[in-house]
Amino acid sequence: MGWWNIPDQKDAVIGDAVLDSIRHFLKEFSHEYTEDLGRKPTLLELEYALSLAFKVNVDDEIASGMEELEIKQVVLKTAKRPKRFKPLPGDLFAFRYDEKHYGFGRLISNVSMGMVAEIYDYFSGSPIFDPNRSEKWLVDPVLLDSFGLFERRSEGEWLIIGKTPDYVAPEKFNDVFFVTGTPGKFQAVRVDNSRFDISQEAAIGHRRYSSCGDTQIKDLISEALKNK
Repeated sequence: MGWWNIPDQKDAVIGDAVLDSIRHFLKEFSHEYTEDLGRKPTLLELEYALSLAFKVNVDDEIASGMEELEIKQVVLKTAKRPKRFKPLPGDLFAFRYDEKHYGFGRLISNVSMGMVAEIYDYFSGSPIFDPNRSEKWLVDPVLLDSFGLFERRSEGEWLIIGKTPDYVAPEKFNDVFFVTGTPGKFQAVRVDNSRFDISQEAAIGHRRYSSCGDTQIKDLISEALKNK
């Protein structure tokens, strides 16, 4: 399982398997209402259920620092959602790398943790891409937090600048996979979201199956540029 620091909280981490577990819980929670009541739950119902579940179940066996504390209430804060558009495989994107440069890439496929993307070895002073520069990767394919970067736009500056209808991933991605699991239980996740078991030796050198945000991508690029 991949782990990363929570933004602005250097001593707190989150992992892809943890997020998967929460996503499954939320889907099951909604399913119970839909199955029995014929409707989705309201935000108030979700908030109350979380408050009750946390008050009853969260103690020092679940979370550290709870020996003398109890949770009184879970409060869900909302804000007006900006208009969203869903990024699609084949979309060409630009992102601001620094004050003077934009980087570029293409979204390849959807997987459960985000979208697989290729990052090109090309920079420009404006978000206008030269299609002749799409053959060379700057880094190996990455897994992007496409929801945060393109839909919520919660970090960095990431722009969809081109579409490719009916896009099909090229054959060069057939051997690309990401690694999840623990030693002895490693799995590889292909760009088509299929999985297979692999050995610890075979996992070496492959990216972990965890999505990257703006900062992580810029760190990968900075390291790649240093090694050129």
